[in-house]
Amino acid sequence: MKIFRVVTIIASIILALISIVWTDSSVVATGKVVITGDGTLSGIVRFPDDYPEREKITTTKDQATCGAFKYSETFVVSEDNHGLKNVVVTVEGAKGKITNTQTAFKIEQVKCQYIPHVQTMPVGSKLEIFNNDGLLHNVHAYFDNLDPKSTVFNKAQPKFLKKITQTLDKVGMYYFKCDVHDHMSAFVSVVDHPFNAVTNETGEFSIENLPAGTYNVKAWHEALGTLEKTVTIEAGKTAEANFDILPN
Repeated sequence: MKIFRVVTIIASIILALISIVWTDSSVVATGKVVITGDGTLSGIVRFPDDYPEREKITTTKDQATCGAFKYSETFVVSEDNHGLKNVVVTVEGAKGKITNTQTAFKIEQVKCQYIPHVQTMPVGSKLEIFNNDGLLHNVHAYFDNLDPKSTVFNKAQPKFLKKITQTLDKVGMYYFKCDVHDHMSAFVSVVDHPFNAVTNETGEFSIENLPAGTYNVKAWHEALGTLEKTVTIEAGKTAEANFDILPN
């Protein structure tokens, strides 16, 4: 009986360890935040003074669908508070897991524009790319930079191919371009923890469920690069991290 009991205990421990390993490997592929703390980080990415105007880009192909011009998504700045949209904010070093929230993420091509322009998604997730325009697009995805050697996939998407599905399985920044329409671009930040956000129309962000601690916070923008700041999170409180974009 003693031997049986020992074997049973050892088996239970092994099963528990297997469960932990399985959880750790599968959480990143699905998306729901497992609460690990009750601290919050909020803030804004902004231009304190002057800010760039949105660039007006003349389209050279398929103007019946694309329009004669498009406004660039690179600098979308609020007139009210000078906040900058589409900045990826990441808290580095915070411990947390990701489980199920949605089965797939998506990019839509609408009037020759990728929507959304910037998003985050857990590593190992499926990305569905929709062609809503009824014309030929070509989805060219790069990892980390726009060097042709960094190509992840390069797929033609004619009007009859309404959806392409691709799994993004590396942590980092994916760049998307359309080889048919040069002005089309999008960015997907693939992450292995839940403490990320993308700034909204007024440049604001909020990241919840943070464990108490001191962290390095990064704010990444496609044209401006990365700003960094050290922030201390206290349990049950909201810390603030504002990033000012200076002329230099």
